[in-house]
Amino acid sequence: MEIKTSQKFCIITPLTSKMDLRETVRLMDEIQNFSDKTIGIDLSFVEDCTIEFIEALKNSKAGIFNIHSDIFSIFNFMNLDKCINLFNTEEDFMLNKRRLLNRKFCII
Repeated sequence: MEIKTSQKFCIITPLTSKMDLRETVRLMDEIQNFSDKTIGIDLSFVEDCTIEFIEALKNSKAGIFNIHSDIFSIFNFMNLDKCINLFNTEEDFMLNKRRLLNRKFCII
């Protein structure tokens, strides 16, 4: 796990391809250590995740970026974009702009 900190932000990058229960517990422990900063999770290496990871994200206040397309599909299907801040890039996260939202428009 790679951790980069600055005055306001803490970027945590899991270096595993699958976020299972063990990796999720490690990630949540690190998030607790940096509770005074705005937490961002870089999922650029993660290609798969378990339900434990998704449930843990619901309870955290972390922003997530660089999401693999399969995981992003799961997030949209489960409507996690409504309770988790999803971003495309690290720059979008730091500026808190261009959030990824699934608006579910339909033509009437």
